[in-house]
Amino acid sequence: MRQWVVVALFIITLGFVAVRPAGAVSPYPVLEERAGRFFDQKEWNQAAAVYDLMLDERPAVASTYGRAVVVNAMRGDSVAPIRLMAKALDNHVPFDSVFSRVREFSFALGHAGIYEGFLLSVRGAYPWMKRTVDSYLLKYYTFRRNGRMMDAYSGAMLAGAHDNVDFLLLRGEGYVFQGMLPEAIAAYEEVLKVAPDNYDALLTLGNWYAMGVSADAGDGLSNRSKAVEYLGRAYALRPTPYVAVVLDKLK
Repeated sequence: MRQWVVVALFIITLGFVAVRPAGAVSPYPVLEERAGRFFDQKEWNQAAAVYDLMLDERPAVASTYGRAVVVNAMRGDSVAPIRLMAKALDNHVPFDSVFSRVREFSFALGHAGIYEGFLLSVRGAYPWMKRTVDSYLLKYYTFRRNGRMMDAYSGAMLAGAHDNVDFLLLRGEGYVFQGMLPEAIAAYEEVLKVAPDNYDALLTLGNWYAMGVSADAGDGLSNRSKAVEYLGRAYALRPTPYVAVVLDKLK
């Protein structure tokens, strides 16, 4: 009987030895080092697999989600980024932390479009986040100087905050990038209706009118008077040598 007990214990011990290596997961630092190496070497499939293991072990690390989203986008997986966003939200990771990490890593790789595509996917998957995502898209398109999309997203943001000065300024800037100067002037004048002492709008309008640009193609005299008005108000708010010189020439 005692012999059978010894044999049974030996078999059980062998079972543990055989099973453990197959099911064991490497320590987190090892996984992190391995994932970083795969990422640097652009081995996207391997990196994606290791990042999944890391998130299973520590599901509240925002930077891991950022890298995981990027590597899955690089390998052409359009489903994984939304799966990862859902996991991040389930684990109470702030969505803005995920957005910023995706932006950081996609820009570092020279693939800014990954960030744009991720935001658009999140926008479609989570309607309750639409306005927040729109604000990030507006910042992205401003960075890219995409006037048409700046116009679209500043308009969307203004629909819920019609007198927001920042959105009004970005709409004007979007018109400038599209070469739509009359519309840009109208947008900046709209800013002054909401915030009469907005220095950026005053300086921009003053300079345009000083260069003879007007929304209604008026004569030089009207341009001069408007330039003096806007630049004078700008100078009163923030005196600078440049504005002083331009005003002297106009007068």
